[in-house]
Amino acid sequence: MNHRSFRKCSALLAVAALITFAGSAGAQQSLSVGGTSTVQGTGSATFTVDMTNTAPVEGAVIALTYDPGLVQVTSVDRTALTNPTDAELFVPEILANGFTLGIVMDSGPPFGGQTIAPGTSQAIASFDVASTTILGTLDPNVVTGFNFLDGALNNPPLDNIIVQGGLSIGAGQGLALNGAPGALTIAPPPPATLTIAGGSSDTGGCVQILLDNDVGPTQGFVLSISHDPLILDLVSINLDGTATDTAGAEFVQTAFPAGGGTVGVVLDFGAPFDGQTIPAGQNVHIANYCYECVTEVTFSGLPVPPTVTTDLTFVDGVFGSPTLANVIVVGGQSINPILENGTFDCVPVEVPLEDTTFYCGPRDYEGTANPALNPAAPIKGSEGESVEICFFYSDEDDNMQGLQIATCHSCDLEFSSFDITGSIFDEVGAEFVNATFDNDPTGGCHMTVGILLDALPPFDGQSVPPTAVPLLIGCATATIGAGTCGTMLSVDFCDVNSGPGNVLIENIAVIDFESIQNFATIGCAVMVVPEQIFQRGDCNTDDKVDLADAAKILGWQFGGESILCPDGCDANDDGKINLADSVLIMNYLFMGGDAPPDPGPIDGDDGADPTADELGDCMGPDSAC
Repeated sequence: MNHRSFRKCSALLAVAALITFAGSAGAQQSLSVGGTSTVQGTGSATFTVDMTNTAPVEGAVIALTYDPGLVQVTSVDRTALTNPTDAELFVPEILANGFTLGIVMDSGPPFGGQTIAPGTSQAIASFDVASTTILGTLDPNVVTGFNFLDGALNNPPLDNIIVQGGLSIGAGQGLALNGAPGALTIAPPPPATLTIAGGSSDTGGCVQILLDNDVGPTQGFVLSISHDPLILDLVSINLDGTATDTAGAEFVQTAFPAGGGTVGVVLDFGAPFDGQTIPAGQNVHIANYCYECVTEVTFSGLPVPPTVTTDLTFVDGVFGSPTLANVIVVGGQSINPILENGTFDCVPVEVPLEDTTFYCGPRDYEGTANPALNPAAPIKGSEGESVEICFFYSDEDDNMQGLQIATCHSCDLEFSSFDITGSIFDEVGAEFVNATFDNDPTGGCHMTVGILLDALPPFDGQSVPPTAVPLLIGCATATIGAGTCGTMLSVDFCDVNSGPGNVLIENIAVIDFESIQNFATIGCAVMVVPEQIFQRGDCNTDDKVDLADAAKILGWQFGGESILCPDGCDANDDGKINLADSVLIMNYLFMGGDAPPDPGPIDGDDGADPTADELGDCMGPDSAC
């Protein structure tokens, strides 16, 4: 028992001693609970302790109990009859399953002899109760009451009495103890509802998550919402301008799985545990989900494309581990609300552009269908590796006589060359090709390229043909710097002040001897991945080649086992994983057969695969940044 509870208990015992010392006298009198009320969810109500007395009352002890599984008393207060001026001692003690109260009207100097005059159903105390159970929407109402209980509450236990003429009157002396008519009816609350308010933007914006809740104050919530990743990117989940932020949420955890986003919020998570909640109410703004449209729709001289409307959907049991459900927390209980889904409109933006487009990406980007809707995949490479960054053009209507390219790139990429070999410009016979590289971070790193097809006599008008899909212009070579593993290094088209003369180089297409600039450009990026090194034959990635590796190959082929490094399992380096690989390992181990080729167990040194294949990335422990 803490000090405060000890002092209250001591005061109650003093009250009991003060008002019960003097024998007893009987009369037809009563204590009862007054009031009836109906609440929903965790609602609250107020009741009174009423006294009927035929003679003046000098004090009283109340011991009232109830079902703590249904209700809890939150406060016990004075009434007009027991205000501080008249009742000099008023000591309530709230317990787990009830409360006790001691009242002495005249407990100290100048001993003015205050009493409660005779009367019928006079309120001598009030108490507030809150529902502790939340019924389901289809559950019947629950009615609960309050009972006076002698000899059970507090320590030592107290009896219900009133004091008249210095004598205690209890149940044994004819004091009636009536819980009725006081009764609390607990009704199912109206269902809570979570709603995704619709959003609309030409490029992106935030949608509000709204809560209708009459169940009770919200102590926390979980949201789990999916979107179409081909149309939207979820860029943030925040609480800006929300009731959650106003209440002072102490725990906020967000996650961004592919195609969705989750957030878990606890309002009161840490000391001093002040009980923060979001008040019950309608259309309460609790969170923001902020999106960007993946593709900005552009057009020139064509009918306006339709607005793209995409669904935003509450999903249960999809995201997270363990999976999450959309819930709110009220009264320490999880409530599954009604879920009202929403939509987001990506509104087209009119951008009057030429149909020329410049792109960059991997070499196999050439010929990609619908390039504006399918941006290039990242180029992959490891720290210290030289990668190929290729550039492309499309123009459905015009022959192009030449072009300028100007890029700004991450200074963790060191550009060193540009080559048109294998491109349409090479086939046509470009007569002027020039590239410059600036890898100095001081002024920003960039590259410029100039290509003119017909630059020399006899000036016979070479040009590259119209094309609806990207065709290769040429490829630059760039080396990836150290300390970049796990990052994306951008390459963007931009205007550059280049060369000794600080000349402005812009991205232009030369068409009909004119510089065309108002066209789209689509940049790219280099994804820096761990260096793909391994030991051939080490299928279970434990840094050695033994019988377990042969078993792992068989388990993968026939038993559904997972593998981390496909190249390690390709023991014979034929670009495939099959029974032959396990046979080669067993012949090597037990029959004197050939060892797996480099980087194999003979040297014992992990290395990169010297043979090109399509087995995929090696994610073994040796392939690390």
